[in-house]
Amino acid sequence: MKIKAWYLVIALAVVAVGCKDPVLEVPTSYVSASYEANVATENTVIGELSTMTSAANDAESNAQSSTVAAISYPTNLSGVTEANYRAKVGEWLTQLVNAANSTTGFQTPAVGDSPMMGEEGGLLGSRLLDENGLELEQMIQKGSFGAALYNHALTVINGDLSNSSAIDKLVEIHGTDASFDVSGTTAAATYSRRRSNLDAQTGFFFDIKNALITAKAAIDQGGDDDDFVTDLNTSLDNYLLAWEKSNFATVIYYSNAAKTGLQDASALPDGQAKDDALGNAMHAYAEGVAFAAGFRGISRKMITDAQIDSILALLLAPAGQTPTSYRFLNEASLLSNFDQVISDIQGIYGFTAAEVTSFYVNNNP
Repeated sequence: MKIKAWYLVIALAVVAVGCKDPVLEVPTSYVSASYEANVATENTVIGELSTMTSAANDAESNAQSSTVAAISYPTNLSGVTEANYRAKVGEWLTQLVNAANSTTGFQTPAVGDSPMMGEEGGLLGSRLLDENGLELEQMIQKGSFGAALYNHALTVINGDLSNSSAIDKLVEIHGTDASFDVSGTTAAATYSRRRSNLDAQTGFFFDIKNALITAKAAIDQGGDDDDFVTDLNTSLDNYLLAWEKSNFATVIYYSNAAKTGLQDASALPDGQAKDDALGNAMHAYAEGVAFAAGFRGISRKMITDAQIDSILALLLAPAGQTPTSYRFLNEASLLSNFDQVISDIQGIYGFTAAEVTSFYVNNNP
């Protein structure tokens, strides 16, 4: 009996060892043998966004000095953009050109008034605003980080994940590459980097890096049995959430910058320096609006559309309505709206007070 019991113990031990769950081996760096080939589509989309943004920049530079031609909406970029935002970009491109070709500078309505019929906007300092005080270049570019790039990432994640080439696409569409070099970012990755501690290598950019390294390892090591499907799904959730958090942490940054800029500008005497300062403050304001608006209508996110609508209403750019952005230029009482936006976003994501303060700084290499 003792011998039989001994063999039984050995047999059970062998079975236990044989049934032990595999452990995912996560490398310390991202390696892909065919990265450039795998990300051709994403590289094209990023390139088209850069081209369209450059055209908008040129329109601002040439505003009221030479005729600005129509700006086209690139096909691939348009194709990956959330439908409602795609329609708005098409309208904004036309309105931006109209503002650039305006014969006057931006006209700030008096308190209680709205833009005069026929006004198209113009320059405030060096910034090109539409007649409502919104810098459309930012709506076109920064809003597309969510409405187009994040939206495309969702398409990739919801597609074929049997090959880790899909993860290469997620790296590229965020705005970095296999090296995750913080000095070579573009698009949304520039802003996840700015909201990260580059010395400690912590924060959203590095959360995204680690998530994608893990996701690639899960696919490469999972094989046909999908041993690491939980690791894959968790890492993809982490990737999306870190991107989303960095986006709305950036809304916090620009809300603070807009409030501070408007306060500082109000202390200046009338003249070019004040116009420049006001234009720069409205530039920061428009970035905040754009980063928030670009996530509206996007699926698989923590923030709700209702919460985004509340933020946009506080920023005087309510969804589906004509913005009254110009009111920030002459109604000091509205500056508290920026504090409320910051507080609301902090509550949604559970950011600490220290984290919020850290978001007020751009971290650049």
